Amino acid sequence: MMSDSRHVPPRVRSYSITHPPGRVALPTQPGWDYLVFAHLGLFTAITEAQAWTIPTHTALCVPDGTHVRIETARRTAIRCLYVDERLDALGDDVRVVNLTTLTRELLGHAISTAPMNLELPADHATITLLADRLASSVNAPLHLPLPVDPVARVVASSIMADPAVVLDDLGRAVGASRRTIERRFKSETRMSLGQWRRRARVLAAVSLLSQGDSVTRVAVTVGYSSPSSFVAAFRSELGSAPRQFMQS
Repeated sequence: MMSDSRHVPPRVRSYSITHPPGRVALPTQPGWDYLVFAHLGLFTAITEAQAWTIPTHTALCVPDGTHVRIETARRTAIRCLYVDERLDALGDDVRVVNLTTLTRELLGHAISTAPMNLELPADHATITLLADRLASSVNAPLHLPLPVDPVARVVASSIMADPAVVLDDLGRAVGASRRTIERRFKSETRMSLGQWRRRARVLAAVSLLSQGDSVTRVAVTVGYSSPSSFVAAFRSELGSAPRQFMQS
């Protein structure tokens, strides 16, 4: 359960859980921003407008008042750091950041020692340095913009559920032409349908790779005809080859 203190009102708290596959119900309270990451495993995070895939070398920053649905596909060790929103330590927008070795060590220390009294020099120094490192962290390109249009949303959900699905089959299923679907995706996500599907496939691949599947098997599962075409798409989206990305 979320850590607390009876003596000094804490401004930093923590929460840790090893969660089975399914939806994760994180404790939230008004007035608290939070950062959540997977110590082991991987999870997805979804809002009305975006979906993110969060492997172990990244973290999700969530400002106070933002509803995020978090789901795991397998047993995952989740760590969460709550920060008084008045400290403005995590930023104003939902974002995924890459975790450097230093940032991860700071997070681990903060989570293990919370609740933290920022009147104590050591606690204050930890959170100040952590906030500084997060502010300068590079945002990880692991998000997928979600369309609002009902037809486009059905298509998006179908691709996320089965990245290898044939697009023309989806068009027939929703009663819309490929051209209509393309137009709605471009209007609402600023991506063509092909670009959107490529990113969805790559993010699905990150989840499968985190479970130990081979590059060849993952390529076929997410809809690519060869490992080389999959690696090219992965590198185009995330800037490195699959194994390099997962080891970063």
